[in-house]
Amino acid sequence: MNQRIIANLGFLLQTAGLLTIIPIITGFIFNETVPLIALFLTALAFLGGGFFLNALCERKDLTVKSASTLLLLAFIILPLIGTIPYLYLDPFASATVLDRFTNSCFESVSGFTTTGFSFISNPDVLPKSLLVYRSLTEVMGGVGVVFLILAFFQSRRALPKLGGVLGIENLGRNLKRMFFMVLAIYGIYILVFTGIFYILGYTNVVATGTFVIDTLTGGFSPNTLTFQQYLFAAPQILIVLLMFLGAVNFSFNYQLLSGKFKKILSSEIILFIGIMVMASVVLFFIADIGFFDSLFHVVSLASTQGIYYLNLSAFSSNALLLLVVLMAIGGCAFSMAGGIKVSRLLKIGTSVKQIVTIPFSKLARQKKTAIKSELTEMFPAASAILFFVVVLFVFTLLFSTIGVSFEQALFEVGSALSTTGATMGAVSGAMPLGYKWLIMASMVIGKVEIVTVLAVVMPFFVKRLRRRIKF
Repeated sequence: MNQRIIANLGFLLQTAGLLTIIPIITGFIFNETVPLIALFLTALAFLGGGFFLNALCERKDLTVKSASTLLLLAFIILPLIGTIPYLYLDPFASATVLDRFTNSCFESVSGFTTTGFSFISNPDVLPKSLLVYRSLTEVMGGVGVVFLILAFFQSRRALPKLGGVLGIENLGRNLKRMFFMVLAIYGIYILVFTGIFYILGYTNVVATGTFVIDTLTGGFSPNTLTFQQYLFAAPQILIVLLMFLGAVNFSFNYQLLSGKFKKILSSEIILFIGIMVMASVVLFFIADIGFFDSLFHVVSLASTQGIYYLNLSAFSSNALLLLVVLMAIGGCAFSMAGGIKVSRLLKIGTSVKQIVTIPFSKLARQKKTAIKSELTEMFPAASAILFFVVVLFVFTLLFSTIGVSFEQALFEVGSALSTTGATMGAVSGAMPLGYKWLIMASMVIGKVEIVTVLAVVMPFFVKRLRRRIKF
């Protein structure tokens, strides 16, 4: 395997191992002996694997293929190692060894992809150390994506440019400094919002802290009974803010905490806010619910967080379709959110606008070149959206064979593919094993994106095809 891929993967494993120390400390504080064994094994696997791979470090730029391979491998290996605590403790009360492995993989994949589906009916009864670990897998996955994108841009030319895009000034070519800057920003949010909730009376620090992490990263949601305690004006407003901060791009968060308020409203942020406002108004009318209820659920689904307190099954077909569209669009690029990303819609809109205005340009000789250039610029965004829609449709057809309507299957698969985690009830521990792996595949594809998967697997199939043709 390419050493530059191994080196970056090793660093990511090391980071995951260091973060696993936090739930280990929690286990010591609350004297949770059995979970500690599982967490020690997990930390050892992360750190041992990370140090071993990092020893093979090679400081070279990543190509598109190697960056895609790194991204895909990360979201296979991280969840696989992260399965250890669930395998050891089996909070699902699985009937067979295969069920236990599948359920554990599902929970781990759901955490690392920041989706939030869960087969654990009552998380409140879990050991506190496992609760903390469960939430931190979302941080590992969410911030891990940031690192992987940074790793792709670590060349001398690209990294300073990326620093400008992120709004991080004077970082030069220091990849790790950028990564830890990102980790620190989201860490500040977690500490600040946990403190605010504590002041409001939510004094169970572990429960409140994990809830804040889950909400910011767009991961696991509390069960309906537990969430009732947050259904008041102040906590609901805080939750909406957290979901929004997790869904906007990192540049917004960096500029906000740096006090550079004039720079925070980029075109992407304005479009994202506009989509949510318009969708809130539409849902208010077609679902016949209160406006704040409409706003809350729109922000939740658009940010791909997936928290909901209304009965989604009671929504009309038009309302559900709107929610599916919101999940599919997702949040901003370079954020915790999943989905197609608002930036791609913005890019297509900008290119279409340019193409429409080109015929009226005075530079007649350059018209064809200009149109070709805009189409080339638009192609990656359009391809990503097209592939997303195709995968969504195919996986929906497959999932509908479980015995649910196409409409419900579309919602469940759309939720998995956009890493949202909201469900109308079809995604549950009672699913046959094959459907569990289908949803797992949807979550991984949704996190790394189908274009990344194709960039990895297509060259392999092309080589095999060429070999067959030769014979």
